[in-house]
Amino acid sequence: MYRTLMAAALGAAALVAVSPAQAQNYFGPADMNLAFGVDGTISANFGRSGITAGTFTDIYQFTLPQSGMASGSIITSAVTFQGPTDLDLKSVTFNGVALTGFFGSGVNEFVFANSVPIVAGAQNEIVINGFARGNGSYAGQGVFAPSGVPEPAAWGMMIGGFGLAGVAMRRARRTRVTYANA
Repeated sequence: MYRTLMAAALGAAALVAVSPAQAQNYFGPADMNLAFGVDGTISANFGRSGITAGTFTDIYQFTLPQSGMASGSIITSAVTFQGPTDLDLKSVTFNGVALTGFFGSGVNEFVFANSVPIVAGAQNEIVINGFARGNGSYAGQGVFAPSGVPEPAAWGMMIGGFGLAGVAMRRARRTRVTYANA
């Protein structure tokens, strides 16, 4: 009986010692520091600090009014390797595109993605999976540039240029060559 109670107590202690999995955390545009450029570009800063020990999944969701391309990066920093402020990134995706870089192997980790397609009106998603050892943090930044669509004046100049090139080709004088028989 004593051994059974001790085995149960040890089993319960082992369960308590394992860090619990944390739920998914959802964030939206209100959780990001956004800056809008007059040319339609958008830059954003986002991140989280005070991440308690255990695994975590942070999901940032947002919609943009124009199609275009985006790039971004995420960085972690800690005082000591595997210390209480160390945080390991396990995987990061941006609209299904896996970020590349340095994952889970040091004090500082850095991951990035370039030229991720963005579709106007569609939900975009950045998913960050990681493991914190007590008081972890990460910071991210992203930039967006809308697809270049020519303005009406540019279209007019382009069509006019094609027209002038056609007229010039049509008006070119044709020279007839004849050979004399000897």
